[in-house]
Amino acid sequence: MGSATLEEKSLKALFKAVIGRFLQMTTLYIPMTPLMRVKIQRIRGVCIGENVFLGTDVYLDLVHPDMITIEDNVAISGRNTIITHSCPPYHFKENHPRVGSIFSKVSPVTIKKGAWITVGVVILPGVTIGENAIVTAGSVVTKNIPANCIAQGNPAEVVYELK
Repeated sequence: MGSATLEEKSLKALFKAVIGRFLQMTTLYIPMTPLMRVKIQRIRGVCIGENVFLGTDVYLDLVHPDMITIEDNVAISGRNTIITHSCPPYHFKENHPRVGSIFSKVSPVTIKKGAWITVGVVILPGVTIGENAIVTAGSVVTKNIPANCIAQGNPAEVVYELK
């Protein structure tokens, strides 16, 4: 017996979610140009500025794509994940009453102008990546990254300020 819950509360929301999931899977598994990936993500509801590069295998939150903002001149390399919500499975909530209140979160993600998200970065809910910031490969971003700096690690920490 599974513990998943349906997040969509109306038939219209469910239909929109099914289409959104189909579009997300299209961008992941069908070869296409970065511009085509940007256009499809805009259809899903992701707010994307001008001159944005979306690499291959970029996974953007399925449930709340409208809570992701990617400003102008941003480059997001391949194999990245951007999540705007987290909700522990039901059995954790039952066995650990505090888990739901601690780990459940729905919060927007913003990537500011000129930022570069390199390969394999995971961005968690509620994070803002500052203007012209660089997040290095394999980092897990759990808190805001200021403008004009390089961040790396798990959790991502600022390692260098750009002048």
